[in-house]
Amino acid sequence: MKILHTSDWHLGRTFGSTSLLADQSEFCHFLVQTAIAERVELAVIAGDIFDRSIAPREAIELLRQTLSDLRRAGVIVAAITGNHDGPDRVVPYSALTDLSGVYLRGGYTGVGETITHEFSDGPLDLVLLPYLDPRAAPDDFGRALEGEESIDKLEQRRRRTHQSVLADAISAARTTCEAPRSLAISHAFVVGETSCEESESERILEVGGSGAVDASLFDDFSYTALGHLHKPQDVGRETLRYSGTPLRYSFSENHDKSVTLIEMDRHGASDVRQIPLAIGRTVATLRGTIEELLEPLFAPHARDSFVRAVVTNRETVIDLKVKLEQLYSNVVEIQLAPNGVDINDPVPVPLHEKVRTPREMANEFWEAVEGSPPTDRITSLLDDAVESALEVQP
Repeated sequence: MKILHTSDWHLGRTFGSTSLLADQSEFCHFLVQTAIAERVELAVIAGDIFDRSIAPREAIELLRQTLSDLRRAGVIVAAITGNHDGPDRVVPYSALTDLSGVYLRGGYTGVGETITHEFSDGPLDLVLLPYLDPRAAPDDFGRALEGEESIDKLEQRRRRTHQSVLADAISAARTTCEAPRSLAISHAFVVGETSCEESESERILEVGGSGAVDASLFDDFSYTALGHLHKPQDVGRETLRYSGTPLRYSFSENHDKSVTLIEMDRHGASDVRQIPLAIGRTVATLRGTIEELLEPLFAPHARDSFVRAVVTNRETVIDLKVKLEQLYSNVVEIQLAPNGVDINDPVPVPLHEKVRTPREMANEFWEAVEGSPPTDRITSLLDDAVESALEVQP
């Protein structure tokens, strides 16, 4: 069978003040046509379907039409919510959409279940793992912690991390996985032996690495379709992969875009390849004096791109944007750098780090500032501060 892995559509997003809905509509049409041409049986959306929790009406209609077109073509759809989505708005009718072959999951409702669907060459276990905010976990969620009988609810909440809630969800799903092959869909910041590259437009899940989860959680799945990072990339192996966004949503996303096509045999062995996307404008960061930037041969490739102009003139330039728009039709951002200060381009971030709890980070911060570990009294005060910060109303 063939599977199309996509993620991070961010329907309703703008680039600066420019709506991207027309480009997003073109992508959705491309997706449906590709699914038909490739005889795809399952299409995946790994989170961040919309750009914000309350999506505009036009974005909702585009999703509805795309799902209808995919189902009309005989394609099953499995989709989860990401950290940008409002799960209560995306999946209120999942019991009905399941019956039509559109599996939508969001928040903690139903998380940890296994959906077994019969495809042309046999069954496939689907494990849908939407973005899970540990602070919003129900009191009865997850396996019992060691000594939990004597731990109050606030302490239990404090121990929860992105790693722990996702591990609990996967553990629950594994007990009901019976098919010879399985597909996990997750919206998370997954760390592994290799480095992954982040973009400017990704919303940070947690500071200090506490939002990261270990790649080993997904070892037992035939393929894991990841969402959250905007650049297409593997996490250690080709069967644990971010598909990336269909369009460029920030100036750091000057890489090629694609969707991922998986051909999986009845035992779960997968052949993975990318289908290139050439939809929407490219992005360009141009640097120089206004005189250089307005030279016709300075950056002809950027005439129709979304442009960030870094202007290095020492003197004030009157009507700067007006002058730039004489040559570049989509100037989104202008930065003044009269002293030659460089922009900090995003660099690959080493992700194989120990996943730390908020308590551990507080203690490490104290030791870094004071030069010695916190005393018992300070530890108690830090614990109280962390507890207050993480407290979730029942």
